[in-house]
Amino acid sequence: PVGSEALVRWERPNGQVLAPAQFLDTMTDAYSAKARPPLEFAREATEWVTLGQKGFCCFNISMAFLERIAGGETSWVNDIIGESPRERIVFEITETAIEREVEAVSGILNKPRASGLRIALDDFGVCASNLERLQSMPVHIVKFDRRFVRSSSGRQKRRDLLSGMMDLAHKAGAQIVVEGIEEETNFDLVRSLGAEYAQGFYLGKPLPYQRG
Repeated sequence: PVGSEALVRWERPNGQVLAPAQFLDTMTDAYSAKARPPLEFAREATEWVTLGQKGFCCFNISMAFLERIAGGETSWVNDIIGESPRERIVFEITETAIEREVEAVSGILNKPRASGLRIALDDFGVCASNLERLQSMPVHIVKFDRRFVRSSSGRQKRRDLLSGMMDLAHKAGAQIVVEGIEEETNFDLVRSLGAEYAQGFYLGKPLPYQRG
């Protein structure tokens, strides 16, 4: 593998495990109140991937956090990545999150992008007018939504459509990650079309981070 996507969960003292959708708003509120949630685990995992495994570590950044926090300061970046080399960190923004806020999000991301972090546009192809959005918001990486792979195998017309969209992304200066690679045929397809990277259960399933 060349990189890992950090899947953070919050295990409460009572044993309850919360997914990001259940605690991201709480973390954003903490930052707004000038409090700092405990991010030691995130830093450890990030440094383990980037320094120990020499890979890339990817984080999905929510729109609420971008609007309320990221535009005013950059200390949150160090809170997450610690000593990791910035060129090995990828911040992912979902296409749906910026559907109406392309210029605002692009401006917010200028500082971390200028500091060396890589920016990825996640779930590409879900929204309408996505090619115009790609032009308006320059990114390093475009992550194609899994539905393209599921609908392309064995259907020449849709395969050609995927190929054409990948070609446009490449011409925009972006590298490509195709999600949803769950079978060998999926992997063979995206490799034949020239994708730099692929992501999915066929290549590796989620694993717990082991400290030490």
